[in-house]
Amino acid sequence: MNKPPTTAERVLELRTEMDARIQAQRHAPLPRWLAHRSTRRAIAAGPPLTVLACGLLTATRPDDAVGTALLGATAALALASLLLLRRASRLLDTAPDRLLDEREIGERNAAHRRAHALTIGLFALLMIVAVADALMTRSGGAALIPGDNWIQVMVTAMLVAGMIPAAVMAWRWTDLTDEDLG
Repeated sequence: MNKPPTTAERVLELRTEMDARIQAQRHAPLPRWLAHRSTRRAIAAGPPLTVLACGLLTATRPDDAVGTALLGATAALALASLLLLRRASRLLDTAPDRLLDEREIGERNAAHRRAHALTIGLFALLMIVAVADALMTRSGGAALIPGDNWIQVMVTAMLVAGMIPAAVMAWRWTDLTDEDLG
């Protein structure tokens, strides 16, 4: 009579399956257009800046259904961009240590340190916008960010902050060899 697998055996089996899927995705050839450094750098810089600009512009609109729809479109753009960035960096930002060699772990850690600094810069920029908004409101002018739209600013900041590590890795990665290309 066969005994059902224990929880530990099942967890080990699921982890092994997940690791195999991640490795297969990491070693799948990249399309030629994604393999060039200039393309990866454009992908690393363009989408996060676009998402940030769209989110901030959405936040300056009156609080209405159109603004909410624009924020939803910004979130969809951020998700699609994040998937593309992760593909461009070969999932290095999310792969567990056990699947990486020492060089890749070092690259990922260096990129995370840089991403942390950029994230601090992003929040410093938002703090400057908040101070400017408060000064405009107190001086009797119209608010830069009306009503409850600071929620949209924070959602945008979180979306962009989630993209930064993969963007840094895509930016820093050197040109790939021909065997890496599809």
